[in-house]
Amino acid sequence: MSPSTARLRASPLFWPLPPALVLAPAGLILAMTFAGTWDRLDWRALDWVYLSAQVGAQARLPVVVAAGAAALVAGRFTRRSLVFAQPWQPRAERDVPLRHAVVVVAWCLGAYLVGLLPLTVVTATRGAGSPDAVAVAGALTGFAALTLLGYLCGVAARGLLAVPVAVGTVFLLTSLVFVSDPWTALSLQPPFEPFLGMREAAALGPYRLGFFLLLTVAVAWTTAWLLRAPRRFSAVHGAAVAAVAVTVVLPHLHPFPLVVRAPGAAVCDEHGGVRYCVHEGHAEELTAITGLAAPVFDAYGVADALPREVRDQSLARGDEQAFDGPGQDVLWLPVYPGWDPYEEVPETMADWLIPDVGRCGSGSVASLDRGARPQERRAAVVYGLRAWLASQAFGGGASGHALFADADPDQVSAWIRQDRERLASCEVDPEELPWRT
Repeated sequence: MSPSTARLRASPLFWPLPPALVLAPAGLILAMTFAGTWDRLDWRALDWVYLSAQVGAQARLPVVVAAGAAALVAGRFTRRSLVFAQPWQPRAERDVPLRHAVVVVAWCLGAYLVGLLPLTVVTATRGAGSPDAVAVAGALTGFAALTLLGYLCGVAARGLLAVPVAVGTVFLLTSLVFVSDPWTALSLQPPFEPFLGMREAAALGPYRLGFFLLLTVAVAWTTAWLLRAPRRFSAVHGAAVAAVAVTVVLPHLHPFPLVVRAPGAAVCDEHGGVRYCVHEGHAEELTAITGLAAPVFDAYGVADALPREVRDQSLARGDEQAFDGPGQDVLWLPVYPGWDPYEEVPETMADWLIPDVGRCGSGSVASLDRGARPQERRAAVVYGLRAWLASQAFGGGASGHALFADADPDQVSAWIRQDRERLASCEVDPEELPWRT
């Protein structure tokens, strides 16, 4: 062994573990985190609420790697076959498991945090809102707790068998949130991606943080108990394990609300009789929304069919308010991290204006084939109008639908005004379009 290698192995950054045993999983975690977040660095509408939730969401697979690494360390360095670990002796000195755990958790969690750094910097530069410190603390505590759970698997199992046991156990625990909502209080992440205008319910974050702290204590105590010789029952240890079990059961008996609405101040503009309002954190999106929506509304040409207001869903005070939007002449537009206004705004505005294709009786099937049913041909008119309206956001040109390929905007607007009632009930056949006769 070269002197430099010997110094590296004796470094307090790794001791008492071989450097490769922590550098390999740390490097893999760093690469996974970069890969999971790199494409989001140029996303629109990034905010701190989203980033706070991503601290837990992006950890789902890295923590599995960390747990596997911890299990490998425990399985290799605390196994029963070690020459100094006779049946009547402790399998390791009391502070050795602590040093193992500190080194593995520090390197794996540190690599994960470094991987999140670019997204954090971008969010801090142009993101809105404020970080959810409790959600972030709960996710990072959960990362450490589940890594320690992997170490416990390595102590309890024999040799390399501990690695797949730990990987499978931790992967299962991080995936249960997608099976049932009550697991959200016991998981690293919510089952969806919250963003500006909402936040985790008040009790959810502290409960998750408390659960992972309790799990850390119980796992550490159980690990020490398994390595002890002779093993003695401890009432405090039993109480800690029982408390973890109770904490797991409680959210299933009384589920927590997951999120609550947290609308902020609105920034508004008006164009063509329609008022456009977005959350103050989305103020940079207002120009794009107005510029893309107004041509669609102008092309339709019927003022009383337009919404009174187009509002950012981040301003909604509840789900019911957003669902009741059409009844209040309000079009609620979802603005979220990574959204593409050039695709979503024209299509959403066109969807507001065209009739429900379900009225055509075609089962949402549209076709212009020779053997198509009349209902399917009429549905094709509705879909064609939708595509044509959306294309007006970009100055017209190719509408994306053969029925409206040669249509003049003034001619389409006049046809809409003339046949509006028949169009609303899906009674217009393709042969009746003025520019095709």
